[in-house]
Amino acid sequence: MEKQQIGPHTLYCGDCLEILPTLATGIADHAITDPPFGAQTHAGAQTGTNGGEQLVFFDPITAQQCTDVFEQLTLRICKRWVIATIEWRHALELEKRGILVRLGVWVKPNGAPQFTGDRPGTGWEAVAICHRSGRKRWNGGGHHATWRFCKTEGEHPTQKPVELITKWIDQFTDIGDTILDPYMGSGTTIVACAHTGRRGIGIEISREYFDIACRRIEEAEGVGSLFEQPQPEQRTLLDALESAHA
Repeated sequence: MEKQQIGPHTLYCGDCLEILPTLATGIADHAITDPPFGAQTHAGAQTGTNGGEQLVFFDPITAQQCTDVFEQLTLRICKRWVIATIEWRHALELEKRGILVRLGVWVKPNGAPQFTGDRPGTGWEAVAICHRSGRKRWNGGGHHATWRFCKTEGEHPTQKPVELITKWIDQFTDIGDTILDPYMGSGTTIVACAHTGRRGIGIEISREYFDIACRRIEEAEGVGSLFEQPQPEQRTLLDALESAHA
């Protein structure tokens, strides 16, 4: 296992199944992640008919591995929300375990067609919305659990749009929160954290993608956050003003 610190973000290169048990209870406020899908879905991820070019080369995970990770996240590690694009079959297992609060949908207007042409294309991914037991709160008001964002091209075969992750950060988390991504990939969740005044904890098993994530996060921190945190002297003044009007 290797550990890197980039600004306020802590990154681990290693297997999340081994690293998560070592993390302190309540170390993260939330998790936003994109775990691998199952073997059947990975095998079908191709560019076209008659076999095509295989798009996904990293290992799938089983439903048991997925539920084990989500139980750790919801029962011990995270204080509030756990949000993930997820294999729909794995989401069903989360429902059986009583972990799932709501099943959402990411609609992909530019999703790949069904290359065989003998059935409709999918055009969406399931979104597992989980929470530890207790009172729930989010910033989305009456918004439905449906998000419409185009797929993005990137340095990872399943890289998610920064805009989608940023939307979840805005709706489910608060400024200053810590967000964990145990399947960090090329670092999109932590990049979005850097842009929105959140701290990130990322875990990635692939050395190649870990290095890509570190570079992207360094670049995101280098250009500065879109949210400027108050400096200590500014914070003192703001606290004084708030107290005066209390």
